[in-house]
Amino acid sequence: MIVHRIAPLLAIGNAPLIPRLARLAGFDVLHLHYPFIFGSELVLVGRLRPGGRDAALLVHYKNRLVGDGARGAMFDLYEHTVSPLLIRHADAVCMLSRDHAESVPYLRRALRDDPGRFFEMPNGVDTDEFAPGHDSEGVRASLGIGEDAVVAAFVATLDRAHHFKRLDLAIEALARSRENRLHLIVAGGGELLGRFRNQALAAGVADRVHFIGAVPHTRLPDVLRAADMMLLTTEPPESFGIVLIEAMASGLPVIATEYPGVRAVLEPGDNGMLVPRGDVDAIAAALRTMAESDGGERRRMGAAGREKAEREWSWPALVARMGDVYRAAIEHRRRREAGERW
Repeated sequence: MIVHRIAPLLAIGNAPLIPRLARLAGFDVLHLHYPFIFGSELVLVGRLRPGGRDAALLVHYKNRLVGDGARGAMFDLYEHTVSPLLIRHADAVCMLSRDHAESVPYLRRALRDDPGRFFEMPNGVDTDEFAPGHDSEGVRASLGIGEDAVVAAFVATLDRAHHFKRLDLAIEALARSRENRLHLIVAGGGELLGRFRNQALAAGVADRVHFIGAVPHTRLPDVLRAADMMLLTTEPPESFGIVLIEAMASGLPVIATEYPGVRAVLEPGDNGMLVPRGDVDAIAAALRTMAESDGGERRRMGAAGREKAEREWSWPALVARMGDVYRAAIEHRRRREAGERW
């Protein structure tokens, strides 16, 4: 395989401007991951030019754009204009789960009107890299965490763009749990890190919340193997947290807030626990339950999560499914050009 990387003309935050996207030609499939500000518009412009429909368009939908203030208003306008138009022009749409797609109005309408274009394609995980094991790197010892502690891992980028990860809820829940054996390892960096350090200090749990900063992805398996469980307190627009399945592949039970997408991954009582979104007391109660249960129960849940990760989210299984989606997108483009119904 030969990979060609096209440098952007400029980038505004996470939005790179790559004018060549409007002039791509000679491909069988154009695979666009959404959201992609600038990229989505340029692809749509390219589809309107002569010969611009040569390639089948596959939109791999990940999550909505949300924000606050002026940023939120711009994102809302984008979600009501560019996003539905992109879905309408797609020959195939990959959704992380049907549950999540049903939660997005324009996806729900398109799914109802033209279900043959939609394919469930969850995120994937390297089940060789992310696998159960012992804390061989001594992560816990390096943080001064005692052997009798019960450790939850929290992994997220701690910046304004990822405000929905809600580490504040996790810290407050740890404080309310009143379980002194509970510790939280926080992997992630960003401009909000100082705010969360201050919150932990004010809540009286600074000695049990361990901020280790941004962690290279290659080191993340070691962090997860140092934990007894994963804590995910995120809120929409999160659609399918990759770290959720990485933790499950690593043999960890998961406590997660309930929202579309997570429900397609986590099975309460089998591989983890679901708690109502934004409910700090419920999160604290779940943490206590996990801490008070014996290690065997946590290992049972972790083993169930590992088995599901191998079956549904391993790369070999998803690569085969993606090949089928590419073929379906090409066939849909052919039929649409011939005026046939899908």
